[in-house]
Amino acid sequence: MRRAIEDVDIVFHAAALKHVPLCEYNPFEAVKTNTIGTQNLIDVAIDEEVEKFITISTDKAVNPVNVMGATKLLAERLTVSANFYKGKRKTAFSCVRFGNVLDTRGSVIHLFRKQIKNGGPITITDPDMTRFMMSIPKAVGLVLKTAEMAEGGEIFVLKMPVLRLGDLAEAMIQELAPEYGYAHNEIGMKNIGKRAGEKLYEELMTEDEA
Repeated sequence: MRRAIEDVDIVFHAAALKHVPLCEYNPFEAVKTNTIGTQNLIDVAIDEEVEKFITISTDKAVNPVNVMGATKLLAERLTVSANFYKGKRKTAFSCVRFGNVLDTRGSVIHLFRKQIKNGGPITITDPDMTRFMMSIPKAVGLVLKTAEMAEGGEIFVLKMPVLRLGDLAEAMIQELAPEYGYAHNEIGMKNIGKRAGEKLYEELMTEDEA
């Protein structure tokens, strides 16, 4: 790892185990990747005097109720606290906190699209469940802006819209059903309930941070 970071100016630490149910059932794997892995990278960044170190975090780190959120909260704390013990090393440690990035791998959009293509039904955990959403360009822009502005110790958060999953499912049916040869009313929705570790409503910051 040390050789991989040699002569690097900025580290974007995006590696994470981020599938909520998977982390619930394999908690120590999440600890090893999200928490211990973050500390390993921090140590190397300090030794190599990287200019800036940006940890990519998640809204699930705010008042966490699941293993993934708890390990990412620790990753945030490890990153920010590195500014206090780095000594005279120049590295600035900061975080950027994401919501859900639309249309990336693991996004519910891929599942909904596949289910609509197959004639339904769309399986939805809870139509009233809400998530903060951001586009891929917004996510990339936020990371680059963070790298530009970071001086060490900050947690950068994009102001994001909240999306209700039931509304997302209905919008995708309206948009995609005709494309796959179905009428809107032919695609049903099936509520399957929350998965292990899922929140009904996510938060972007704690009361203290606000």
